[in-house]
Amino acid sequence: MPSVNDHSPVPAGWYRDPLGLPQLRWWNGLSWTNRIEEHRPEIQLATPEPIDSRLVGAR
Repeated sequence: MPSVNDHSPVPAGWYRDPLGLPQLRWWNGLSWTNRIEEHRPEIQLATPEPIDSRLVGAR
């Protein structure tokens, strides 16, 4: 989580609210802003099942 005291630059973006509230807060790359969003679960992408090579071309 970004902090004003961080020594490495943290890219601007939505992060968990530093106050511990159940929301996201916008970090502009230098400091926290007043922009907030409802916390949303991360999107889980489905991965295709591996192809069984024994079945490929089988009839």
